Amino acid sequence: MKRRILIAPDKFKGTATAIQAADALEKAVLAHCVQREPEHLEIVKMPMADGGDGSLALIERAFSQYVTRVEVPAFDALLRPVSAPMLRSGDDFFIEMAQVCGLAALRQEERNPEQTSTFGLGVLIRKAVELGAKRIVLGIGGSATNDGGEGMMCLEPGRHVTEADLAWIDAHIRGKIEVLVACDVNNPLLGINGATMVFGPQKGADAAMLERLERRMEAFATRAGLDPLLPGGGAAGGVGAALAARYGARLIPGWQLFSRLFKLEEQIAAADAVLTGEGRFDAQSLSGKLIDGIAGLCRQYRKPLFVVCGRNTVPYKVWHKAGITDLYTLQEVEPDPCRCYHGTQQLLAAEGIRIAGCDEAGRGCLAGPVFAAAVILPEGFYHPKLNDSKQMSEKEREELREVIEREALAWSVVAVSAEEIDRINILNASITGMQRALDGLSVTPQQILVDGNRFRPYVRPDGSRIPFHCVVHGDARSAAIAAASVLAKTHRDEFMRKIAREYPAYGWDRNMAYPTPEHREAIRKYGITPYHRKTYKLD
Repeated sequence: MKRRILIAPDKFKGTATAIQAADALEKAVLAHCVQREPEHLEIVKMPMADGGDGSLALIERAFSQYVTRVEVPAFDALLRPVSAPMLRSGDDFFIEMAQVCGLAALRQEERNPEQTSTFGLGVLIRKAVELGAKRIVLGIGGSATNDGGEGMMCLEPGRHVTEADLAWIDAHIRGKIEVLVACDVNNPLLGINGATMVFGPQKGADAAMLERLERRMEAFATRAGLDPLLPGGGAAGGVGAALAARYGARLIPGWQLFSRLFKLEEQIAAADAVLTGEGRFDAQSLSGKLIDGIAGLCRQYRKPLFVVCGRNTVPYKVWHKAGITDLYTLQEVEPDPCRCYHGTQQLLAAEGIRIAGCDEAGRGCLAGPVFAAAVILPEGFYHPKLNDSKQMSEKEREELREVIEREALAWSVVAVSAEEIDRINILNASITGMQRALDGLSVTPQQILVDGNRFRPYVRPDGSRIPFHCVVHGDARSAAIAAASVLAKTHRDEFMRKIAREYPAYGWDRNMAYPTPEHREAIRKYGITPYHRKTYKLD
């Protein structure tokens, strides 16, 4: 049966666009899935946005046959001339604020929210009006400004808004053109959670400047009639409040607007699993932003959701409660911040990452050891017969064992005796076995994937920890886990055939000590052997 995976990431700010992130994640999935053929796997890429940098490019990519690009002479946040694009589809216009007032366009030393202006955004809006707009959709994320939208409302640059400016807006826009704003935050205009105090520091403001900016914003809000408490009013340094108050705009969570455009809900409903991500995963990520929206839809349709991020500051209990199945952090694999930042696309694609797959065999048996294996496959490894060992014939498993042991970068198999299983229980024995198998690898992995849902942190002799992830049904999904499954199963079967010659009455060469009727009947007739697990129900 074909498995459908939806890849719907946001941008990794400054390192990978949403399109680049989706392409890289597709490479990772294809490189590490067990079955990659089109008849078994369908990957749907849907790069997403929430109104910030890159939003226009995604619309153009998704609706290229329906939109035309319009280049407009405008101004950047420091009032320098630039050529900025907007998209047109009939009477609808799509504008991305970051194209003219974007923080990413400024060098670090140029970032100063006392100097930056939203005038360039106003130029684009007025051009859309001039071209006959009936609806304007604005993405206002990624701005470098904190002027409350004053520059946007001015007909001329470098001055305060006048009654004439406001009259022009009333005459040409308010009540005449529908204005929709993709807003990715819920912050109000003023206060400790407002535009200045929350977003000012990332735009270049120090503590003293924040106080000045807040006082300036208070004065302007009173003069221009802006609602200081409007949720989302603090977006883009107050542009959200200005658009709502003066242009009659509706503020819509950015992910909702783009999910409607791209039919995200329908795609999630049709998927078997969803993969998303962003550069920094923090408290805001689960407060009305894209990942929060995707998590809600995944909960609604009962779909597993996997998140990849550059850095994570959200505790496990919080993101797990939000409905996220697992979260992968690039900085776990590459702790050096600089190398992680500059290598984002390679890390997203899992290029050059040594991944160890772990699995065990014999957990439900009545006798014999549990065998555990760890395998690091070489980059690009693929074998069409590789699968969960339970889904393979004995002949196929033996063939794959030879291939894996010959081609793996490293592999290790260990046995945990029936006596130790009785002493520490089968769960602990399985985990202990996998950890010992990891100890036996000749190459140190950078990440560990474990079949099932239970494991313990793996600590190296030097005290460092290697990040691990538990994957339910991982032996049918991850190539590395499937390879470990094959080795654990074949090595255990070999051992059971050997001891079956010592105790032939139990049929271990056929049933491998699983609780078959043949095995249970032999126990009733002949009693137990030193290989039996005495803490199991044997009769």
